[in-house]
Amino acid sequence: MDIVNMLMKNMTSKSSIGALVGKSGASADSIEKALTSAIPSLIGSMTKNASTEKGAKSLLGALSQHNDKAEISSQIENADEEDGNKIIGKIMGGGKDDFVSSIAKKAGLDIGQTNSILSSIAPAILSTVSAAAKPDTKESQEKIAKEREEAAKSDKGDSSFLGGFLKNFMKSSDDKEEASGKSGIDGSDLLGMLQKFM
Repeated sequence: MDIVNMLMKNMTSKSSIGALVGKSGASADSIEKALTSAIPSLIGSMTKNASTEKGAKSLLGALSQHNDKAEISSQIENADEEDGNKIIGKIMGGGKDDFVSSIAKKAGLDIGQTNSILSSIAPAILSTVSAAAKPDTKESQEKIAKEREEAAKSDKGDSSFLGGFLKNFMKSSDDKEEASGKSGIDGSDLLGMLQKFM
């Protein structure tokens, strides 16, 4: 399942962008640039965090507290930015400030606007991942099982499908964001890791 594209589609909709404009005071174009850079990086960091049992269980605990099924634009509009800021901190760890600064620079935003945007989307990101990680239909479960089986088959020469991702993740920030659209940071690896501990 391509969570990154799902999030991008929902968070760059007219209603979602409008909600973020109202909360941050930034322009629609700048917000879209920020989202394009931030979403793959956040999903990538969540994937890295979930690569250990401790990290996966910690993330599952956070996901259990974020299961809002409302429209993404509504979740953004009603987001608790204090909670969202804590979520970004947990996802990015000690690299949070550098991450925010990088997004701000690339989108032409100030730090306050960038923090507002990221804090407003963070709870919705967790809700989306939570819903995707816990399919409630047999068809969804079978689809995920098939995707995981195909991923395992395509994994040649690496000890796990995470190997290729981690090589990508350790590149420079610019390279990482340029590669995110092509290299497979789509959230499917993240779901596979989480479902092992569910």
